[in-house]
This record gives sequence, structure tokens and C-alpha cells, in this order.
Amino acid sequence: MDHPAMKNVSRRKFLKASAAGASALAFPSIVGSGVLGQDSAVRIAVVGCGGRGSQDLNSLVAVPGAKVIAVCELRDDRLEKAKKIAYTTNPNGYKDFRKMLETEKPDGVTAVVEVQNHAKVICPILEMGYNCFSEKPLDTTVDKVDQIVETARKTKKWVQVGFQRRYIEGHRAIVNEIHAEKYGKVYALQAHWHFFDPQGPADADWDGGRLIEQACHHMDAMAWVMKNQPPLRCVSIGKAPNGTRPGVAHLSEAGSATAFEFPGNVLFSYTHLMGVPGTIGEDEGPSTKPDEQNFINEKLWIFCEQAAYDLTRSMRYLRDRSKKKERVGAASRGYVEGTNEEFASFVDCIRTGKMPYSNHETARVSTLMSMMGRMAMYDRESKSFTPRVIEWKDLKSRTDSTA
Repeated sequence: MDHPAMKNVSRRKFLKASAAGASALAFPSIVGSGVLGQDSAVRIAVVGCGGRGSQDLNSLVAVPGAKVIAVCELRDDRLEKAKKIAYTTNPNGYKDFRKMLETEKPDGVTAVVEVQNHAKVICPILEMGYNCFSEKPLDTTVDKVDQIVETARKTKKWVQVGFQRRYIEGHRAIVNEIHAEKYGKVYALQAHWHFFDPQGPADADWDGGRLIEQACHHMDAMAWVMKNQPPLRCVSIGKAPNGTRPGVAHLSEAGSATAFEFPGNVLFSYTHLMGVPGTIGEDEGPSTKPDEQNFINEKLWIFCEQAAYDLTRSMRYLRDRSKKKERVGAASRGYVEGTNEEFASFVDCIRTGKMPYSNHETARVSTLMSMMGRMAMYDRESKSFTPRVIEWKDLKSRTDSTA
């Protein structure tokens, strides 16, 4: 989903914003002895330069050591746009991504295409022997998610998925602390994402629905907190949008309230609402003024036995009331934060041969979790928003056994 906070990113601004020169060192799990050599340029081929694709390309070209050698787009205007964004490396242009890969033989590939086309593009890229970056979620159906995961496992290649929150330093510090059980075990999770603009009658077959295409960011954050283990079951209520669209069989929800149960009796309650009245701005939460409240925001709260965490603000609140709240890291600057860092990581993972933090296995869990919530609120057969309980096993994913 496009966002006005994504601007053209110069190399200097990129380094200042994300400390890309040291970003690999901040991620010890992806640093290795080097496959390409530390001084070698990482040659990237790019598929897709639409709204989000052009935003991602701006971040990619600013990564030191990255060289965009080719771009692929079906539309001439977008192809020219991609060439202009990556003008410093004078990339070749293509309209067939298979021909591009056969001709250019890059070190890695980014594929930022429509959600329902992810498997259609990603699987051939993996089969041709390339690691790949794709935007979230993995795809729109369980079968296509399974196709991507099965192909990655078979080819022994990876897909880095654009869940950029996993690359925010403050988020990582908190999640590492939670995983170490510094203040006890997790016993509850709560989150929301509220938007000012209402949801119109969008096509759920195009993107899977709002809970899958958009709220998957928050599903991924909480699955990460829970060490990437899937929830056992969920129940959800979704609101039908106002109006209809000719020729559209299944509509995206206009808002939803979903509850998940993770192993260990850990409950996760979540609301994803559109058309919420309130303050519009870059603030990601409550105003600092006592008489003002910004209802247009995102929230990610984690409750442990002896402390509560506000992931978005990188704050810790101890049960011991004699102690003040404590800042763990810098507060998030907005939902696009971490994009610069994830592309620095993408380039470094290609260079070193290491697995990205956000990959097809972790994204498999959060994408299927989002689908689980959508299934719990919407019955495709009757085309109605009918709440029900859905078990993880009801997804019937083929990739569970070796996950």
C-alpha cells in the first residue's frame, strides 16, 4: 500500500536515516564470511515499478554496494520511471522478467508486483536459481503461499518478505528482551490499526482483503513476538463495506475485530478499522497534550508477567510502580520505518549468503495467520460476513509438516 512518507531517498539521507554503513553489523544473524566479497557490487535485477515498487526502488538504489543492472515492467511509463530512479547505474529495460534473468544473470532479484501475482512471479525466479525480495504478504490464498514455500524449500533459495518492522532497531531490542523472558513469559497481546479514510467496495480476490494485504504487518509483528509459532484458533467479526462493485464477487472488509489464541493460553486481540474520526497526522499514537487524542494510529502492545511493552514507541512499563517507564529504543517514525534497513539487509544477505530476518518461513506464518482471520469473518461460499471460529488446521496448508 502506498504511503506519502516514502520519498526519494538520496544515498546521504539513507545513511543518516538507517545507518546503512553499519546496518549489517546491527544484524549479527545475517553477517557471514562473504560469498561475493565485501568490496564486490551486488548486482540486482528489479521486477515491478508501480506505486510501492518505485518506493522500494528508491530505497534500494541508495544502499551502498547495490547496483541495479536491469528493470522489468510491462508498462512503458513505469519502465522509464524505473530507469530514471536507477539512473546512476544505467539499467537495461525489459518487459519479460525471464528473459531479463537469462540475459543479465544478476546476484539477486526484487519482485514488487500485485499481491495476487506473487507466486506467479516469485516461483519462477526461485526456480531459475535466484534469491528474491517481495513485498508482503506472501500471496492471497493458502495454495499460492504453499507454492512459494515449497519452491523455496526445494530450490534452497530464500524469499525476503517486506515486513519492515523486523528491521527497526527499537523493535528488535524489545523482541529480543521478550524472547529472553527478562520480565517473564508473554501472557497477552493487543493491537490495532485505525485509518481516517473509509474502505470502499474493494476486490478481496485482488489483495485478499484488508486483514491480509495490510494488517498482515501487525500479524507478523505478533507472530515474531511469539517466536513464529502459529496461533491455535481465532474468531473474527468483519464489517461489510458500503456499496458494491460490478463484477466483484468477494469484497474486502471495511473493518474487523479479531481474537487469536496462541499456545500457552496467550490471547491476542486486534482491531483494524477504516473511516475512524480523529486527528490526521504523522503521530503514531496519543498526543502529548492532555486534552488531545489521536485516534488515527497503530498500536502494538505486549504484556509479560512483570512488564508491558509498547512496541511502536519502544517503551517498557514495569509492574513495579516505584519505577518509571523506560525507553528501550527510539520511537517508530511511522509504518514505513525499517524499509531502508530491510534493503540494506537484502543486499548484505545476498553478499553473505545468510537468511534474512523476514523470510518465506516467517512470512508463511503471518500470512496464513491473516488468512485465518479473514476466513473467520467471511464465508466465501455464501459471500457473507459471518463470524465463526477457525482452527489453524482448517487452513489445510501443505507446508506445515516441515515448517
